[in-house]
Amino acid sequence: MQKENNESLTEEVTTVTHYQWIKGDNSGGIVTIKDTDDQWINFNEGGKLAKDLKDEFLQVLDADIANEFIKPQPIAIIPPTIEKVKPSIDSPIRVLFNKQKKNNKVKLLLEFPINIPTKGVYELMSTSFDKEEVDEKLHDFIVDQLDGDEITDCLFNSIKSLIESKYKGE
Repeated sequence: MQKENNESLTEEVTTVTHYQWIKGDNSGGIVTIKDTDDQWINFNEGGKLAKDLKDEFLQVLDADIANEFIKPQPIAIIPPTIEKVKPSIDSPIRVLFNKQKKNNKVKLLLEFPINIPTKGVYELMSTSFDKEEVDEKLHDFIVDQLDGDEITDCLFNSIKSLIESKYKGE
C-alpha cells in the first residue's frame, strides 16, 4: 500500500518579521506575514501580495523600530454594549503624536437629545416608590434611548469639529 502525500502547499511563517510597505496604496503601513504559498504572501492584517513583488513593495523593518509602531489600542466603551478594539500597528504620525511631551488637554463634549420626565412626575414617583429604584429605572429609561450607532456618529462628529476648530484657519 502506498502512503499518500499530504504535504501542504502552504508554508507557515514561524518567526514574526515586520515589513513596511514602500510602494503602493499602503505605503508606510506595517504588516506581518501569516503564510506563503507558491504564488502569494498572505498577511496577518489581511490582504495578500504576489510573491514575486515582495522586494519591490516591502522592506524588512528593524525589530526595535517595529516595536515603536505596535501599540495595543485602548478598550472603547460604547453604551449600551462594550466593544474591544483589536491591537493595531501605529503609523509613524501616530508614534510622533504619542511621543509629544507637551499636549493640550481639552474637553470633548457630546450631546444627545433624550426624553426625561418632568420634575413633578419624578418627585411623585420618588414619593410613591423607593427613590433608589426610581433613579435606577430613570437611568435605564435614558440609556434605552441611546443608540450605539448614534453615539459613535456623535463622537466622530465631535472629534472632527474639535480638529476643525483647533487647527483650521490658524
